[in-house]
Amino acid sequence: MPTPGDAIPAILNSGTKEYILVTLGDHLEFVSDITPLSPMFTIYDPDDLVMQGPVAADVNVATPMIARCNVDTSVGPTGPLTPWPSNRYRLFLDLTASPEAPRIGPVIFRVEEL
Repeated sequence: MPTPGDAIPAILNSGTKEYILVTLGDHLEFVSDITPLSPMFTIYDPDDLVMQGPVAADVNVATPMIARCNVDTSVGPTGPLTPWPSNRYRLFLDLTASPEAPRIGPVIFRVEEL
């Protein structure tokens, strides 16, 4: 039985390229733009196989605390033309904030085969 913590924030169709947005906040208010922190994301399947990444996340000037992660479910682990199978996946966002290297996540999402 699912619990409230099991909620899936995004469901993507297999074989597509879509953005998952990761909104960040800084409680100390030292960071107002994540662009200089070189945001990179990596996606893992339930067996810890890397499905995509590490890949640079986009950051829009108008929303500098939101990482736009362009998830490409059209290229599976065995190469092009093998879309991702239906499953739950985990996205991690890595930042470079020397001397720290924070890892945000997991952001859980689901892929559904068409």
